[in-house]
Amino acid sequence: MNRKWSSLLLLLVLSVTDAYLLAHPNLIGKIGVLVYKHHYIRNFPRALLTVMIVVGVSLAVCELVYRFTQKKTAIFSYLVLTGVALFWFMYVFVTFSSFSYRITGKSFIYGAHLLPVILAGLNLRYLIKRILVKEPVNDALTEGKSGSGVV
Repeated sequence: MNRKWSSLLLLLVLSVTDAYLLAHPNLIGKIGVLVYKHHYIRNFPRALLTVMIVVGVSLAVCELVYRFTQKKTAIFSYLVLTGVALFWFMYVFVTFSSFSYRITGKSFIYGAHLLPVILAGLNLRYLIKRILVKEPVNDALTEGKSGSGVV
């Protein structure tokens, strides 16, 4: 199987798993979802749509940065996106360590932690991919610097 297809399949499986986990809190978690009006994770189809939109937008941004920016800009962009994902993960970790969120059910808690991890992994994959790829050398610039050109 092509590496690109296997990566997309892995993203799909992780997204479906995350949506399933987010859509299945325990009874206290379901009450919390209703009280705090989290419409986007009320049931599995809505949670799946939410997760797929977030992962899809992140994938599109990473691909656009990879194709249309220079190497230094792309590396900086991926580092910033990874930092945002790690900050989001720490925010979720601290938030779900409080008592009111700890009693919402383990699957809901794991689902909340999984989405930032997916995004951080996606950004790190593109970062490593961009670091390992070599920039094409512009022959016109290297000839002018070597002094072999006729003036």
